[in-house]
Amino acid sequence: MSFNKSISLKDLAFKIGAELTGDHDKLVSGINILGDAAEEEISFLTRDAFLDQIESCNAAAIIISKANSSSSKRTFLIGVNPHLLYAKATQVFKNLNTTEEPSCISELASINKTAKIGDRVDINPFSTISSDVVIGEDVYIGSGVFLGPKVVIGSGTRLYSNSSIYAETVIGKNCIIHSGTVLGSDGLGFAKDLDGWEKIEHLGKVVLGNNVEIGSNTSVDKGSIGDTHIGNNVKIDNLVHLAHNVEIGDGTAIAANSAVAGSTKIGKSCSLAGCSAIVDNVVITDEVHITAGTLITKSIKDSGTYSSGTPFMLNKDWKRNAIAFKKLARKKEPK
Repeated sequence: MSFNKSISLKDLAFKIGAELTGDHDKLVSGINILGDAAEEEISFLTRDAFLDQIESCNAAAIIISKANSSSSKRTFLIGVNPHLLYAKATQVFKNLNTTEEPSCISELASINKTAKIGDRVDINPFSTISSDVVIGEDVYIGSGVFLGPKVVIGSGTRLYSNSSIYAETVIGKNCIIHSGTVLGSDGLGFAKDLDGWEKIEHLGKVVLGNNVEIGSNTSVDKGSIGDTHIGNNVKIDNLVHLAHNVEIGDGTAIAANSAVAGSTKIGKSCSLAGCSAIVDNVVITDEVHITAGTLITKSIKDSGTYSSGTPFMLNKDWKRNAIAFKKLARKKEPK
């Protein structure tokens, strides 16, 4: 993908921390995949499976590892972690083509007079800022955002359109909350009463650390008693549900369509791949990685990678394997 403004390969290499071979003065204006990159763009190789596309690629330079760079005389941006260099390069191109506009608070926004708003804050039309809200400096609030009473928003945070932040939620510095996300709604809490249900009021709140990013249409419930906590540098994808009183440790990442039930605690630097599910009141230690579609039903005390379920297969084969699993489980049962 190309943009309007360009940068020299020498400057780009400096900004992303890469070793540069080839033409230092060549100007580039974007980044693209190997097969589609144009002469004014760079590309990247993060998987060895695509090595055979290097020579046919039209890119001005390719982000690559040291080990793979020796196979060609092309212009390379070399680093230990090509995927990290790729991430930094995307940031450079975005910032290069972002035009700073003066901050503006729309007359069409509803702002309670008790709200405290820092400098250089953007508040777009049809947003609602309730009583006793505190907003730090350099905050962006998109159209249709709702901030309930006593919400606190840290400096540099961005809330995109139509996100809803319930009362007393605390969001740290430099966070990104994407459209349609709901923070601080009630969780599933009811007591059975004959033929009906008695609601358990949720009296806690949601607390986010710094540098947290939450994808669109994700829901994080407030604590029933006590708070729901999301640590620093946590990254949460679209369509994730975190129930009441969940705790997520620093640096953990959760992919789309995953769900974590109430009062579960997940440690630092963990990862949950897509469609993972964790039952309530589970404790997961640091550095645990859960593969896609896995159901976690008990606590995990040892770091490592965990899976459940089986890869797809013909239904008749799956049924045969399911019977085999049951027979194996019976053999292991104590007599």
